[in-house]
Amino acid sequence: MKILRALSLVMLLTPLIAACETQVPARRFPEISFAHQPPINLDVASIEVDKQPPVAPTSGAVLHDLPISLATVAETWANQRLKAVGQQGSATLRIEKATVVEETLKRTEGFRGAFTTDQTERYSGELALTLTVVTDRGQGVARGSAQRARTVPEDATLAEREKLWFEMVEQLGREVDSVMEQQIRAHLSNFLR
Repeated sequence: MKILRALSLVMLLTPLIAACETQVPARRFPEISFAHQPPINLDVASIEVDKQPPVAPTSGAVLHDLPISLATVAETWANQRLKAVGQQGSATLRIEKATVVEETLKRTEGFRGAFTTDQTERYSGELALTLTVVTDRGQGVARGSAQRARTVPEDATLAEREKLWFEMVEQLGREVDSVMEQQIRAHLSNFLR
């Protein structure tokens, strides 16, 4: 009889305990866009993005936590900035690197540490792209990259970390946009229209 009561109590409490699980609401971030920039007209018939994912670091990568991936930003950049206006030839954008890595920083120890809010993690991001153009007139390559690093205090909330990650991704995207445009104009000028 005692076993039956205990079993019934467990069956009654299980749904209540499961209902106590806290759901973290999904945060919405604005779209990172390059549509406001003029297109870069390439004298090629097609442009493709090499979807081969870049190799992620073996430890510390936070790619799955990012509100938007760097690879998605690179693909958006290619789709919105690069325009094929030629009759033959092709251009391929390869995402060489698209990573954000977390590094744990040293904390203040002892009595002083109890009264200190340390920067406990450093996030280092890098986005690197290579654009290769091949036509019957020849071929050319333009490369560009951007790096950013930010730290967060030990008391940072998940929302604050996500905001920092979004800002890093956005800054990396804007910087790569500027660098790639300069590199394309410098190294692929024969293929511009």
